[in-house]
Amino acid sequence: MKTGKITAKLRDAVPVCLMVGEKEVKRYKNIELPDAIKELEMVDFHFNVPADGKITFEIQYADGVLPEVFPAARAKMTRAEKNAMRAKTQTAPELDTATETTGASETSETTEESSSAVIERAPARELPAVIIEPAAFFKPEEAPANTTEETAVQESPIEEASAENAAASEDTNESNNEQNQESGTMEIFYNVTGPRRKELVAAISEFIGEKSTYLKAPTYAYTIGNYTVSRYGTLTGKENKALVEALAAQGFKAA
Repeated sequence: MKTGKITAKLRDAVPVCLMVGEKEVKRYKNIELPDAIKELEMVDFHFNVPADGKITFEIQYADGVLPEVFPAARAKMTRAEKNAMRAKTQTAPELDTATETTGASETSETTEESSSAVIERAPARELPAVIIEPAAFFKPEEAPANTTEETAVQESPIEEASAENAAASEDTNESNNEQNQESGTMEIFYNVTGPRRKELVAAISEFIGEKSTYLKAPTYAYTIGNYTVSRYGTLTGKENKALVEALAAQGFKAA
């Protein structure tokens, strides 16, 4: 083990005795121990506590390890000197970084100049003409006024498609109603929910003279005799024109 690893744990004023066998060769205060001595490999160490109470820290070395001429004791530094040394140590890396940054900047400028020179020497080539629509450079809200007609033309097929879908839906409902009439049953979409659905159930119950029953989850439907009102207000059951007319008189019309 190196001397410095064990002396680093001692107090500054502890006397450190460098020993070879039973002989004390040199003595330093711990704070004065030179860096060269701290790098020496030691054999053993222990505290010596004599009767007079003057404790020393003895470090044993093998023959030939200690130098013939010992270096001068390490000078004690004041707090101001320590701060100056610390500041100098911190400033040096910053200067190195600044130098590296300046060098990189100069290299970058040189590279850019070289690139510019290459570009200037390169022969001009004719590029194919590209036609760009002016509307491509505008946001939707900044588009020129003349694009309105084009938008209207583009949207018209969508409106036509919506109208066709609505017509197809009506045709489907009429087809379902015709099938239900042929089979003697009806399915009417009143499309009512909440309190209005309860009013529909009450109107049917009063007309046919039957009490309603709430089925709860999962269907959440009402049954009134042979009739059922679904969760979304669809009436199904035996065909009854009189019932449908009575409901229409109370404001219930098929959706």
